[in-house]
Amino acid sequence: MRTLSAFLLGTVLVSIATSQTLDNCPAGLPRDRFLQVHGDFCFQFVLNRLRTHTLAKADCESHGGTLALVKTPDIQAYLYKELVITYNLHLSKIWIGLNDIDNENIYKWEDGTPLNFTAWDSGEGPNSGSFYHATHHNENDCVVIDLEYDSKWAEFPCDESSSFLFFTDREEHYYICQYKFSASVATSTTQSSQTTAAPETAPPAATTAAA
Repeated sequence: MRTLSAFLLGTVLVSIATSQTLDNCPAGLPRDRFLQVHGDFCFQFVLNRLRTHTLAKADCESHGGTLALVKTPDIQAYLYKELVITYNLHLSKIWIGLNDIDNENIYKWEDGTPLNFTAWDSGEGPNSGSFYHATHHNENDCVVIDLEYDSKWAEFPCDESSSFLFFTDREEHYYICQYKFSASVATSTTQSSQTTAAPETAPPAATTAAA
């Protein structure tokens, strides 16, 4: 009986761990169609306002997150599908959490991890060797998903871009924030599950009649 109870409790806990919902996202985020759960993270698609990379990054960080960390082909494909199919965007550029602000041509994610998986468009990225990259890499430090080119990555200025006759324009785009699941929600869910199982009690000891 004790083995069966332990097995059932383990099954419940595994089920909880693998069936995360929007309730596991940070409390301050609006629960609307732009907030989604994928894998081990919450993704907030910010498609109602344009921001520079610096301001977009600050917005995500204000809720405890980062700009989207597209570290795997799975996340790249997921974001592309949602942007194009769910939100019907086809020409937009979307900020993600990749840049070479600290060291030119050495790109890293906002959480400090190095770049392994890449999805650079032709002529983009530190090893492209293109004329455009060679002449603009000093100002193009931040990365977007470019939906006009099948969600390939492109480099853009983080805040301002050079314009005609040396004027500058604010480089503003939509963006995606990424958040870890809320620890407080996960902890309270696990604790409540653990308390639903009634403790086992040993059967009363047998008594013998007096001689």
